[in-house]
This record gives sequence, structure tokens and C-alpha cells, in this order.
Amino acid sequence: MNAPLYQNPWNFMGLQEEHSSPGRARAWVLPAPHEGTTSYGAGTRDGPTAILAASRPIERFDSEFGNEPALVYGIHTLSALAPVRQSPDSMVEAVEAAVSAILSGRPRPEVLGILGGEHSLSAGAVRAVRRIVPGGSLVAVQIDAHGDLRDEYEGSRHSHGCAARRILDECPLFQIGIRSLCAEEDAFRRGRADLVTVFSEAAADPAGAFLDDLARFVRGKNVYLTVDLDGLDPSIMPSVGTPEPGGIGWERLLDIARVIAREAARVPVFDVVELAPIPVLRAPDFLAAKLVYKLFSLVLLGRRGGQAVRPGAAARP
Repeated sequence: MNAPLYQNPWNFMGLQEEHSSPGRARAWVLPAPHEGTTSYGAGTRDGPTAILAASRPIERFDSEFGNEPALVYGIHTLSALAPVRQSPDSMVEAVEAAVSAILSGRPRPEVLGILGGEHSLSAGAVRAVRRIVPGGSLVAVQIDAHGDLRDEYEGSRHSHGCAARRILDECPLFQIGIRSLCAEEDAFRRGRADLVTVFSEAAADPAGAFLDDLARFVRGKNVYLTVDLDGLDPSIMPSVGTPEPGGIGWERLLDIARVIAREAARVPVFDVVELAPIPVLRAPDFLAAKLVYKLFSLVLLGRRGGQAVRPGAAARP
């Protein structure tokens, strides 16, 4: 057989049109290369491109499902959001407008995965999701090293250090892996009935007792999942702007994702944010891309497997 003359398309996992066109794909990817409020290491604007690049050599077969999930549900990759430089508030508004248009358009995805970019973009995305789900049915789950519960940081209410506080403006929140917060954030969280914080030690405990609490929190709900990659142990995820000792590992991350996929009514949108690529270190980029793929598969297929996308089949609304 002659070798192909051209590389696979430049999209998530390098999928051919049969499995990546918007009318056939149930999963869509939105790159959001925003970086405007980073306070230590920079580089999150390069995260989406690094994730897309790392996704292309990923093996599509997944032994958990016994098939190639990407060819079952299809993945469409949108053009990257244009940066908005006027203010952090303006970028959040742009993200909200873009996600709202995607979720209300036709065709539209069953699940939208947002590639960050810094964590502040989550505020706009969760506001868009709240518009389309039934009242009171939306909750959020945050994997993170940092509380992100400040009401304002360095002059902005839409700093990356305020991401969780802005999510709480919209819906209840379950935080996992937290190991860095200020006294103000700790006092705030203690007074909130709509906020659960699982600190890093409990999140990494092999017994995983918090997973039962997580299951009750998301059961029957529409879930917005936000994964700040610094929530992971920096030994497997050093490519972040503000790394913290401790954190959770890959298997515990998948435990969390499986609970959400099993118990939630829907996961219409998730984001994976704060990758700051290190040019000579590729493993973290690959981890982030593999995570996006696994999240799509768990949410769309669970353990059922599913059937392959048929050419010409329309995505479900």
C-alpha cells in the first residue's frame, strides 16, 4: 500500500471528515488560548495548541470500551477563540457569547470540551450553560490546587484567582484537590452551604471516601466540570503556571470522571485549563490531550460502548 501523501487533518486526534464534521460529531472541541491575569508562570495561551498537537498521535483504541471511541461519537474541532485584550471582563463575556452560540445552534454538540487558556474563562462558559439548563439543575465540579475563591484579585473580579467564586455566582460547587488558599477564602468557604471543599490529602487518600459525597452532589444534575491541571500531582503535571506540592494522580482523576459520568444527568460542557507547555517536556501535553479524550468517552459512552458514527448521521441535539 502506498503511503498517504498528506498528514491527517489538523484537528483533535487528526480525524478525517467522516468523524469530525459538525453534523456528524457528538463531541466538539473549542480551543480558548486566553491569558490575561496570570500571576506567576506564563504560557497558558499556548496550552490549546499543545493539546491539539499532542492529541494527534494518541491511539484511538480504549480497552475500557473495547473499541475506538472517537470513531463511535466523532469529534469536531472549532476554530480557536480570538483573544480579547480590553479587559478580563471582556474576555469572559466573549467566552459566554461563543459558548451560548454553540449550545443554541444547529448542529450543536452533546458535549463541548473547552481547551484553556487560563482558568478565568470558566466563568463565561458556566454562565452560558446556566442559560440552557433547567432552573436549579446545574452544579459544578472543580479539580484544582487552589481555592480560587477570592472575590477580587489584582484589581479584577475575573482573575484566574477568582474562577471558583464566579462559578459560585451561578451554581453550587464541589472542589477537589485544594491545597492552597488564603485566610479570606477559608473564611468564605466555611460559611457556604452551596460549596464543598475536598482538600488534597482527602482527595488522594486511596480509600476515596469523598467519592460517595461527589456522587450524591452530581446525581441527576447537569454538571459543569472544570479541570485546572495544577490540581494534579506536579510529578505528572509540571507544566502549569502555579504548581503546588501534593495533588491527585491519573487514576484518581479518572475515578472522579467516572463518578460524574455515571451519576450526572448530563455533562454539557467541561474545560481543561492552565496547561503552560514546557518545550522540552511533552508528557504533560499528552496527559492533557488524553484526559480530554477520556472525558468525552466517559460522558458520551459510559461503559456501554456505543455504535460507530455513520457517514451522514446527524449529531443529536
